[in-house]
Amino acid sequence: MSMQEKYGAIWIEIEEDGSAEIAFEQYLSSIQKLHVIYQQSNGCFLPYSFVPKDDHQWRLPIWSQENEKAMMPTIESAKEYLKLYAVKNT
Repeated sequence: MSMQEKYGAIWIEIEEDGSAEIAFEQYLSSIQKLHVIYQQSNGCFLPYSFVPKDDHQWRLPIWSQENEKAMMPTIESAKEYLKLYAVKNT
C-alpha cells in the first residue's frame, strides 16, 4: 500500500486484484471528483469515482470511492460509465 498527495487529497493505492493497473485517470476540479479506471489482467476495465472525504487522522482529505464496482469490456465503455455517473451524482 502506498500513499501520496493527489489533487489536494491523499490517494491510497489499494488494488483488489494485485495485477490491476491504472489505465486512465481524470481529475474533475469543477465537481471535486477523481475518475480512475483500472485494467485487470483479464482485459476487463473497472471504473471508479472518488470524492475527497475528511479523515481525523490526516490534515488533508482522503480520496474515497463513491460508486459500486462495475466491470466494463472496453476503456471507452468505462469512460462513458464514469461520465454518466458524474452527471447523475453531482
